[in-house]
Amino acid sequence: MREGQDIQVRMCEARVGQGDDVLHAILGSCVGIGLLWRQRGLYGLAHCLLPESPQPIERTGAKYVTTALPTLLAMMKLERSQHREVEAVIAGGACMVQHATPPKHGLIGAQNARMAQQLLAQTGIRVVHVDVGGESGRQLLIDCAQHHYAVRVIGRPT
Repeated sequence: MREGQDIQVRMCEARVGQGDDVLHAILGSCVGIGLLWRQRGLYGLAHCLLPESPQPIERTGAKYVTTALPTLLAMMKLERSQHREVEAVIAGGACMVQHATPPKHGLIGAQNARMAQQLLAQTGIRVVHVDVGGESGRQLLIDCAQHHYAVRVIGRPT
C-alpha cells in the first residue's frame, strides 16, 4: 500500500500527487500553478520562476510559466477534452524587492501571474482562486486526500 508523501515543490519543479500526498510550495515573486482534478483524485503543482523562455526551443519543465502548464498537463495525462473537469489555483507573484524606480519591463511577479492567468484561460481550465501580488510571500498547499487547497500569506519580518 502506498503511503502519502509530503512533497515540497521547489523552484523550477512540477510535481503530481494523489492519495494521501500533500503538495506545497513557498512562493515569492515566483508563481505557483495548482491543478485539481478531483474526479480522478489527481493533483499537480508547478513552481515557476519566470513568465516565458527567451529560447522558444524549451518546451518542458517548470522554470517558465509557458512550459510549466503543458508539463503539468502531460504529467497528469490530461487531454483537451478533460480540461473542463479540472480547476486551477494561482498564487505568488509578489514584489519581493524594493525598487527605487520600477523596472522598464515591469515587475517579474506580476508578469508571472499575468502569464499564468492568460495560459489557463487559453486551455479552458477554470481558475477557482487567485492570490497574487503585494509584497508578501505565500505558501500554496494542496492536500490530495482532502481534495482541498490553501494559500497562506507569509508576512515580512518587521
